[in-house]
Amino acid sequence: MFSGKRIKISSMILLALCIILSSVYSATAISRGEVVYEIMNALDLPVVQEGSGFADVSSSTPHGDSIQAAKALGILPPLEQFYPSLEATNAEALMFAVRALGLFNEAEALGAVCNFQSSDVPPYLMPYITIAGEMNPKAPDEMMSDPTSNVTNLTLGSLVSWLRACKNGLVFEKTLQDDVATVVMHREGIGRPPKLWLVCVDEIPLDSEARARDLAGNLKNMGYPAFVVRQEWAFQVVIGPFVNYVKAFEVKSGLPKSLTASIIPYSGAEESPALSWVALVFDATAVTPKIALSSAEFGTSKPLSELAKAKDARAAVNGGYFSGMRPIGLIIADGNVVYKPYNGRTAIGWDDRGRIYIGQASLTSKVTVGGKVQFNVDGINTPPTYHGISIYTPEFGPEALKIQSDALKVMVRNGKITWKQSTSTASHHYIPPDGFLLVARGNSRSYFANVPLGTEVSFESMLAPKEFNDVKWAFQAGPMLLKNGMDLSTNEGFKPSFTDKRHPRTLWGCDGSKIYWVVVDGRDPWHSRGVTLAELRSLAKRLGMKDAVNLDGGGSSGLWWNGSLINHCPGGRERPLPYIIYID
Repeated sequence: MFSGKRIKISSMILLALCIILSSVYSATAISRGEVVYEIMNALDLPVVQEGSGFADVSSSTPHGDSIQAAKALGILPPLEQFYPSLEATNAEALMFAVRALGLFNEAEALGAVCNFQSSDVPPYLMPYITIAGEMNPKAPDEMMSDPTSNVTNLTLGSLVSWLRACKNGLVFEKTLQDDVATVVMHREGIGRPPKLWLVCVDEIPLDSEARARDLAGNLKNMGYPAFVVRQEWAFQVVIGPFVNYVKAFEVKSGLPKSLTASIIPYSGAEESPALSWVALVFDATAVTPKIALSSAEFGTSKPLSELAKAKDARAAVNGGYFSGMRPIGLIIADGNVVYKPYNGRTAIGWDDRGRIYIGQASLTSKVTVGGKVQFNVDGINTPPTYHGISIYTPEFGPEALKIQSDALKVMVRNGKITWKQSTSTASHHYIPPDGFLLVARGNSRSYFANVPLGTEVSFESMLAPKEFNDVKWAFQAGPMLLKNGMDLSTNEGFKPSFTDKRHPRTLWGCDGSKIYWVVVDGRDPWHSRGVTLAELRSLAKRLGMKDAVNLDGGGSSGLWWNGSLINHCPGGRERPLPYIIYID
């Protein structure tokens, strides 16, 4: 009898001891090193080793290999020290996890446009906590509700379970607003780190291969493994490849300051499950977007962010295609034709009342001399062909560029010729603010050389269809993907490598009352794979658009809002643009 009681009491004591030990175990604080180790294991991330690791992490450091690998993959920032034995807070653990899932660019964009207020959590951690809370599946409640507490065995287990659930598919979507527009940031799918990295030193136009080869040769002479990659849009001068991010970062940091390099994945982006896009939506009748030309603001092409800052824009997006500084296709700015249409491509025009016109446009432009003699104009703000005439207007900027040396410049002010000069004797070609500059070559030059000063000269142009004559702003891109809600499959002359491969894309759309600017990131397996045009059309439908047009993409794709770029250009490098569409 007493023996049975003793056994029962002993069992109760043992149970109580187990409960106490379990409580102590679950409450034991976890180090930063162990958190990183568990995150790497949960996501099956590779343990790569190359380049400089953390100075305070060695082969004898617990979980040292995982810590150094996390730095090599870019999950942990390339700092000198990591302090692996420090106790990790829930907020830190969530930051490590979100970065390991590949959402560091989303966090950077949120941090740039949001004013996070917290008395306890450092501001740099708030974007990661916000993302974790907005994700599906959602991060563990016990970590979200108490971000400043230390990670315990219990919360670490919850974190690992959450990350494993994310491997089956994740969606993050955040809606932001100002008094004019709504912004949606979207990310789906878990990213995977690139197997190889490159340092992209420069992108050089396809008509300047010799310059690309010279730059690569100079870099080789400096000891860098440089080479040239011909892409569809440019020659890339790159260094590498490197098996981890840190090594690429070290090489980039050691380059001369005159070189503005970026780090890009070598390959594998198209197969990634990760996809990231941002959309800006506004009322077409309440807001009138404008077009700003780089030539007018700076005299040369500039990145979207610089143009947006120069115009004090609250929002901006890239537009259509271009070659060097010259837009390809129609540009109308403040009611004036600045560039002629490109045959067979879709143009988008609008007026101050929110009326929108979409279609292919053609232009007839003529110069009339002395009220009698007429000449066709073969170029607007572009150099003339031989025997041809071009007109340079104030909308282009204060000065015409790259005019042939065999041309004659004719300045027309207030409707009359006021001055003439051969281009071979002038280094600057000024455009009058109260008229235009006429440039003539060949037979046309011979004619205008004999026209007296003071002769009346007028310039007029007519667009077809006639609706485009009523628009105040217009640009040209393509192909058109949706019209009145119906699919369009015409490629407008683009090659399958452009239409059927996944690339970063920019999309213009309208649902009948609202305008959509959408940018889809790409060429980064950890961040976003990009989309084909068919996939872009599906996204346009999903967002409710009735009309949708593909714009220039790749390295040109960019969306600016609230003082910052909110998408991530390939390699984090903006491409100089000849113009932007913006809201002031």
